[in-house]
Amino acid sequence: MLNFSLKSLPFFPKIKRIVIAYSGGMDSHVLLHGVAAMRAGPMGCERIALHINHGLSEKAGQWTAHCARQCAALDMPFANINVDAKNKTGESPEAVARAARYQAFREFMQPGDCLLTAHHQDDQAETLLIQLLRGAGPRGLAAMPYYSDFAEGWHARPLLHFSRDELHEYAQQILAQNKQSLWIDDESNSDTRFDRNFLRHEIIPKLKSRFPGMAATLSRSASLCAEAAGLLVSVAADDLKQAAGHDGVFSVTGLRALGEVRARNLLHQCCRDRGLPTPSAAQLQCVWNEVIGASEDREPVVSWAGGEVRRYRDALFMGTPLSPHDATLALSWNGQEVLPVPGLGRLYGESVTGQGIALRVLEGQHLAVRFRQGGEKLRPVGRTGHHALKKLFQEAGIPPWQRERIPLLYADGQLLAVAGQWVAHEAAAQPDEQGVCLRWLPSG
Repeated sequence: MLNFSLKSLPFFPKIKRIVIAYSGGMDSHVLLHGVAAMRAGPMGCERIALHINHGLSEKAGQWTAHCARQCAALDMPFANINVDAKNKTGESPEAVARAARYQAFREFMQPGDCLLTAHHQDDQAETLLIQLLRGAGPRGLAAMPYYSDFAEGWHARPLLHFSRDELHEYAQQILAQNKQSLWIDDESNSDTRFDRNFLRHEIIPKLKSRFPGMAATLSRSASLCAEAAGLLVSVAADDLKQAAGHDGVFSVTGLRALGEVRARNLLHQCCRDRGLPTPSAAQLQCVWNEVIGASEDREPVVSWAGGEVRRYRDALFMGTPLSPHDATLALSWNGQEVLPVPGLGRLYGESVTGQGIALRVLEGQHLAVRFRQGGEKLRPVGRTGHHALKKLFQEAGIPPWQRERIPLLYADGQLLAVAGQWVAHEAAAQPDEQGVCLRWLPSG
């Protein structure tokens, strides 16, 4: 009998429902059987088995039906989700299937759910080796945690301390009791074109023949790396206080003061915290050399798939890559309703008194929202003479790549305001006069 208990999870009292990831294979059937056997105990929460049909095998429909029958035999509620896990040219089939599967898990999860997956000690060893061969650091070598936050609940791996042999022995005991086939064998698990299968069938057996305790040893190494990764997270949290600028940007001076290693660690961690794909070590090195190390008059950028870092003066900006923008775009607007600007954000007018654009100026006018082309001038409220927008943007410290993406409001060809920044002196509302303030909400 496998001896595992979900009550050891620190968040166990908060769990409202247990979601068992059930592929129908041996490992997940052992997990399903183990959770079903706990029914007599005071679990105090609902349970459901969730099968993800990737649609990659001719037998996918048969596997779904098999899983439903096994759950019915164990009196376990069952759910199935079909996903599109077909990879495109150049994409890893394993990575695409995993991404589709976990996205389905996230969408299925409800607040207070705990997802259980059947990862075991040998899976942990395989993951560590794969990450090692990819040149991963402590965070990657930490491999899979026993539990973590996930979606609106948690994700736990209660079998992580058991070996594949131990699970197989338990599975054989179940088989002997039931005298029927209880799990399925996915033929793709034998395809050594996949990295994990190659390690599992070609490399790890040879390592185990020389080092019998390899799986347990590598699992211990993963735990030590997890501890080191935790320290890196703590260091990054402390360093953020020194290098944080305003509005989520970083101080280049502060990053330089940290030194290269700690600055790269901080940026790596902040990518994770913000949900951005993490850059490689080479890309972070490039950020240090070409962005942080650049002179203040330069505006360098380093990009990677799903992320980028830009610099303006002493500020370093990190986020998703800029979306395409047509600077010649012109949109009609009534001055108040929410106006979606494709790829950029939303613009709306807020009714105010004694501020913004005078309502009398807007009434009866043909209003158009445009974007900077170059050469625009404006006399802002409180200033004398007309000023080039370029100069105003520079004085306000607005980065160049943001300037062409800020909406400009025109009435019959006259520039009235720059959203979120300035109103033309001649169009401004007087004290006690009804006006409209332009509110600009950029995407992301």
